[in-house]
Amino acid sequence: MTAHRVRAGVARLFQLALRRPDRAATEADAELDAVLDAKAEYLIARGMSPEAARAEATRALGIPLDAARALVHRSARHREQRLRTRERLGEAVATCRYALRTLRRSPAFAVATIATLALAIGATTAIYTAVNAVILRPLPYTQPDRLVTIGEDNADFNWRLGDAAPANFLDWQDRVSAFRGVAAFSPFSENVTLTGFGNPRVLKATETSGNLFTVLGVRAAIGRTFEDAETWQHSGRPVALVSDRVWREVLGGKPVVGQTIRLDGRAVDVVGVLPGSFSIPGLEADIWHPFAWDPADRPRTWFRRAHFVRVVARLAPGVTSVGADAALQVVVRALQAEYPATNTRMGASLAPLHDYLIGSAERPLSVAFAAAAALLLIACSNVGNLLLVRAVARSREAALRRALGAGRSRLVVQALTESLMLALFGGVGGIVLGWWGTAALAALMPHTMLPVNDLTVDWSVLGFVGAVTLVCGIGFGIGPALWMARGRAADALKDEARGSSRSARSRRWGDALLVSQVALALALTLGAGLLVKSYDLLRRVKPGFDPNGVLAVKVDVTGPQFDSTAATSRFYDDLLSRARGLPGVESVGLVSTLPLTGPPWSSEFAVAGRPPFPRGGDVVHREVSPDYQRVMRVPLIHGRLFTDADRPGAPSVVLINETLAKAYFGGEDPIGLRVAFDRIPDSTSHWRTIVGVVGDERQTSMNEAPRSEFLAPAAQAGDDGLTLLLRTTGDPLALVGGVKRIVRAIDPDLAISSVKTMGDVRAAALARDRFLTGLFLLFATVGVVLGVVGIYGVVAQLARRRMRELGIRVALGARRWQVQWLVVRRGLALSAIGIAIGVGGAIAVIGVMRSLLYGVAPVDPLTFATVPALVLVTAALASWVPALRASRSDAAEVLRAE
Repeated sequence: MTAHRVRAGVARLFQLALRRPDRAATEADAELDAVLDAKAEYLIARGMSPEAARAEATRALGIPLDAARALVHRSARHREQRLRTRERLGEAVATCRYALRTLRRSPAFAVATIATLALAIGATTAIYTAVNAVILRPLPYTQPDRLVTIGEDNADFNWRLGDAAPANFLDWQDRVSAFRGVAAFSPFSENVTLTGFGNPRVLKATETSGNLFTVLGVRAAIGRTFEDAETWQHSGRPVALVSDRVWREVLGGKPVVGQTIRLDGRAVDVVGVLPGSFSIPGLEADIWHPFAWDPADRPRTWFRRAHFVRVVARLAPGVTSVGADAALQVVVRALQAEYPATNTRMGASLAPLHDYLIGSAERPLSVAFAAAAALLLIACSNVGNLLLVRAVARSREAALRRALGAGRSRLVVQALTESLMLALFGGVGGIVLGWWGTAALAALMPHTMLPVNDLTVDWSVLGFVGAVTLVCGIGFGIGPALWMARGRAADALKDEARGSSRSARSRRWGDALLVSQVALALALTLGAGLLVKSYDLLRRVKPGFDPNGVLAVKVDVTGPQFDSTAATSRFYDDLLSRARGLPGVESVGLVSTLPLTGPPWSSEFAVAGRPPFPRGGDVVHREVSPDYQRVMRVPLIHGRLFTDADRPGAPSVVLINETLAKAYFGGEDPIGLRVAFDRIPDSTSHWRTIVGVVGDERQTSMNEAPRSEFLAPAAQAGDDGLTLLLRTTGDPLALVGGVKRIVRAIDPDLAISSVKTMGDVRAAALARDRFLTGLFLLFATVGVVLGVVGIYGVVAQLARRRMRELGIRVALGARRWQVQWLVVRRGLALSAIGIAIGVGGAIAVIGVMRSLLYGVAPVDPLTFATVPALVLVTAALASWVPALRASRSDAAEVLRAE
């Protein structure tokens, strides 16, 4: 026997192990011994001793004998595991097939359940997409968790993390060693006009310190970012960075680094293109410039008094936020002592950059996500109730399977598989609806509500949907699955209509699910009711002007031809003169900042001959033309309005609004008083005379009261960022073409940056509240519908179970309304319990909506009385339908069937 034949024998042993894993170990040992014995006998016959022959036979295996035995045994175990895995996989496939066949036999149930889940999961997916984009997704910077924002605090003006003065920023940069870098940027973007690439284009531009991108850890996609020295003025040509969007869509994606573009008529060198992923949430910018401050301004008082930069810092290695804040406070106290005129009352604090940038978006998004989660829980409760009813109906099937030998675990697995199949189909439908819902959300959600624009269903969202689907499938399926597996088969085969303990348990499960549905639906409806009342009150608020029939057109007056106040004034005079000649125009005017679009610039002020006001006398400022109040129909309360005589060279005058007159002058007549826009005037202060008091306009939003305001003549202010207002007797949008022709005729290089009606401005001010109200109403409506379906299902099952009893009562002379009340009473009782729980839960948590409400307390008595009453009436109607059907049943037929 050769070594080749020995190895062939060993190979045969391995095949034996693979074919028969249950007997492989024993048979392989015997076969291996037989091979070795045969080889040894052959060698003995050739003259070897028995010991040497045995040793040679073992050596011919090629591996040690113990290793050969271990290898054969391991192969057997692996084969056994593969067979078991194949068997389990086959069982799983069979279970899934059985579940699909079962669902196919009940198409109405399957469709209703899948549609319910898809609707709820889709709504949750859409809201979660926004939550993920705004709250959960990290900022697109290097180590964003090490970035903080630093803002100035002032109790006099209720400032918290406010914009900083540039001189204070520079001192923080130089003197706080806890930061690896401190940078600044303008939190506002301004319009610039790009020429030389077709028609003039209006782009958004903002300014930064030279080290901003270094501190953020952002590199240019092409070229370079700014350098530290570019924070300050230098003799070279201005430089700029362009966004990826502008480079591709406006500049054509061509090489631009080192090239020159013209912005507002100035030549600007492009030094780089920012990556497409870069953005600062809440700041819209296409062009980035360095500040290019004059070094001579740093020691000047205004450079420390004016607050117009947002500061971002990167923590030094090993430094915590608490440690950095302690180091910052040391410098803040030092600056208070060094500059008492500007910093005595000025503090500073820091916060994570991400938390600051998401700003006010977190609260409405969190509330919307909580509403979507409540809707999902309602849907799961509804599906759980349907599955429980279905489990009761399949009790005999489960009992027969138990009697035929199926174990409890097998029944639980089968029931959970069915619920998971439903959840899977619902999850797939939810992804589709969520995709559409996300697109609808992005289209309908006000653009000012979210600090980001890229709402996309990415892998993290899909992972969330998968987790939600799995949890839902197990959550609403575990109860019915355990219920089917409990109890004895003999009990389940009995007539459960006669009141078995298992039937009672199923009713308790169903009742608990129904109560939870009603409670959640009521909480959603209460939230929607509060928002509806709040929105109705907000919609009735008077903005202080008449928005109907007014067109607002913003023209960016830029370029070297407008390098003087006189040139700018001539342009606006010409624009007003030509606009008055447009057909249908009643009046025209100019304003520096439209009402309801954000706070204008602000300052303190002083009255000539009077002591300074207490700190905190913060007033806002706007510049208007003489006909502004006529165009906007703002009433004149006292004094006079501006006239064409209020021009440069004439005595400086101002108007004040009614709020300022009441707050600072009480019953005194302010006409003729002289004011300066400094708390403590000095030789540089400019004095103006109050000539009139006008009505209040809401400057920021509909839910913020008007602030004290000064209005100055636009001609005397020399402002070049004015908006043209035109009041017409017809459709204001019909004037757009005429205004564009006028602007082109005056200067073809000028661009119109925005065109909107004042009705649109007012609607935009209400957009967030309108959107949240509509969203909550939608969720509440779906939740109540699901709750009503649940009530109907539970009461219908109750009526079916009590059909024999009801038939006997009718046969014995009971009136039909009495029979109906027996059924309705159960639904009302469960609904009342759910309403009580829902009201209590809503009172406990609905306070988080306080910031979203206007003029309505979170616990509004009218809403908390009306909504539960409506839900209870709805529950009564849902209970009455099956009760009416049960009472109309023929008693003889029911008793005969029983």
